[in-house]
Amino acid sequence: MSPARLAIAIAAADTAAALAMAQAAVGLADLVEYRLDGMGDFHLPALIAGSPLPAIITCRSRAQGGAFSGAEGERRRILAEAIALGAAFVDVEAEALPTLAFSATTALPRPHTRLIGSQHDFAGMMGDWASAGLRLRALGADIVKLVGMARTADDVLPPLAWLHGLTTPGIGLAMGAAGGPTRLLAPRFAAAFLSFAALDGPGTAPGQFTAAAMIADYGYTRLAAADPLLLLLTPDPPPWPQVAAYRAALDAAAPPAARPWALPLPLSTLTPDLLLALQLTGAAALACLPEVERDPALRQLGLAPAAPAYALRPDLAALPCADPPDLARRLFTPPISRPS
Repeated sequence: MSPARLAIAIAAADTAAALAMAQAAVGLADLVEYRLDGMGDFHLPALIAGSPLPAIITCRSRAQGGAFSGAEGERRRILAEAIALGAAFVDVEAEALPTLAFSATTALPRPHTRLIGSQHDFAGMMGDWASAGLRLRALGADIVKLVGMARTADDVLPPLAWLHGLTTPGIGLAMGAAGGPTRLLAPRFAAAFLSFAALDGPGTAPGQFTAAAMIADYGYTRLAAADPLLLLLTPDPPPWPQVAAYRAALDAAAPPAARPWALPLPLSTLTPDLLLALQLTGAAALACLPEVERDPALRQLGLAPAAPAYALRPDLAALPCADPPDLARRLFTPPISRPS
């Protein structure tokens, strides 16, 4: 699985406030993204030199969904300066990428800077993710970042399917509340480079979780190594005490070398395309909290009602399981039941 990093996006009033937020991110995140277009004032040399974590420098124009209102030439000058100062990463949209990539490899040597070539669709999900990614790579991106706007849970499938097929580093996300699984499941894909979170509050993009929630509630740092991974169907919102109890029961039944983890997923968000996307993650099974075991929505998805678990991996065959410890035992000595 992927060592997918976690980046906290920061848009602060000024350099001092941004660095203070970055310091607060130490221990939670691997990187910080400084959204210069969302900052009232900044001193780029101080920001890059003083960052306690590797920095992504982003300055997005209004046309690209950001807040920078200055001239395009000035925006590109800022990005070029970030490259010259040795920022770890600089986020560059497709339109500006050829110029900056060419400059970065000739007039602006960048031994310490990798370019994130990004393309966003704020109206929906871009039609051809594979072609968009190949274009950004051809334009000079070291890391490709594709982001759409999810309207339904079905919109989770394109970015996760794209990540599933990648062999080079990429970032594939769906913004909005419906796109949440793309932010959480990045570690399950070998080529996924990172996901984004907010330090607190609503963040810099629709649908961002706080870093604390991603780590403590959803287990972001455990997902890459989780084996087996269960998708735990719950009411909406997830009842966290019951989720914790389910996880404890799995742990208690697991052999010492196992690393089980249950990722909560509200049943109301599950759709056929999301189910396909979840199968791409290598998750072992869908499991149900008792509150949703008999929900008629299960039958609409081709899952028999009143069953506590459904296999997602083809190596797991059909056997009933009665409770979390029983499910755990059968996962560690397969098989379990599989949806038709």
